[in-house]
Amino acid sequence: FDAEFERTRPRPGLRGRVIANAVATPRIRQRSWLTPRSFALVGAAAAVLVVAGIGLRFAIQSPPVAIKPTPSPAPLVFGKLPAPGFHIAQGFGGGGGAVVTAPYFGPATMTWSGQLPTLPASAPVYRFSLPTLADADAFAARLGATLTSPGSGKEPRSYRLPGFNLDVSMNDPLAGEPTYILNSKAPLGRNLPFTEDAAHQAADTELARRGLTPPWKASVQVSKLQGYPGGPVIFTVLYQRVIALGGGAQGLEVDGNGNPSGLQVDVDTSGHAVRIAGILRDTGPAAQSAAYPVRTASAAVPAAVAATPLVSDSGPVPTVTLNKVTLVYMSVVSGDHGYLEPAYLFTGTFDRGGYPYEKRVSVPALALRALGP
Repeated sequence: FDAEFERTRPRPGLRGRVIANAVATPRIRQRSWLTPRSFALVGAAAAVLVVAGIGLRFAIQSPPVAIKPTPSPAPLVFGKLPAPGFHIAQGFGGGGGAVVTAPYFGPATMTWSGQLPTLPASAPVYRFSLPTLADADAFAARLGATLTSPGSGKEPRSYRLPGFNLDVSMNDPLAGEPTYILNSKAPLGRNLPFTEDAAHQAADTELARRGLTPPWKASVQVSKLQGYPGGPVIFTVLYQRVIALGGGAQGLEVDGNGNPSGLQVDVDTSGHAVRIAGILRDTGPAAQSAAYPVRTASAAVPAAVAATPLVSDSGPVPTVTLNKVTLVYMSVVSGDHGYLEPAYLFTGTFDRGGYPYEKRVSVPALALRALGP
């Protein structure tokens, strides 16, 4: 203004009039709607809208679901395994020991009615190298025995040691693997008062003396045998192998007939061990073990009632209710290795001709993905 005033030189008094007009002009205050009170109200309303919006979003959306990744199947350490099963020595099985009900493996019309066991999702499988002739000779040498017959085919390999003969069968048909038997050469004496506990103690002592004490947990069963009235009395002490499965469950080893298997000692009434029979693998290096998946017993029931008979039979086909199932361990051989594998043993009894029989059916307990050719 001053510069313009100097250039144009307006009429006198212009400066004073402009200043006077400016001073006299009223100042009008523009009222803002964002007062402190209205600002607080707007904030509260916004908060309500936010909460309502969150609630609406959760109301129209599905509730969150936790998604767990599918675990990969446990590896099969030994690969797929051959299925275990009976390998009976004779059509009806021998019974053996104190068994009074003969096992039956012929055709039958079967149903199931019983209580199924609850087992862990996995169970140990044991793999061992099959004993060789060199292993048999080393075992005999450890006992102080010398070779008398090399054996061949079904004939056992025979040795001699003080007071006993030792036979090693490299292909025992019932066990399905090499076994050994120590037989006393002394004749049986007269019967004397003797007890089952005394027989058990005598068997323990003899096994410890020869270094044959079982390296595994055993269930011990003692039975009294007499072949004919007035004949020699023999006490049979059976050490059946027990395999722990976890959670208090366990499996018992059985032979190709489904009878208890492990180590057996026969003791006379003088307290002398007259026979020792065992499995040769137990005298060598410890077997390797690995956990394998197990199928439930309920999944094995259909296979049990539809099982194919192992032998033919000309008699009437019995109707059998399978009412008991037990987890057992059976030996199976593949190549130069043997395996102890779990199996379900289904049983049920029936009468024929006034005699009791026990129908036996075995079904592999391993999951199907663990079994192979």
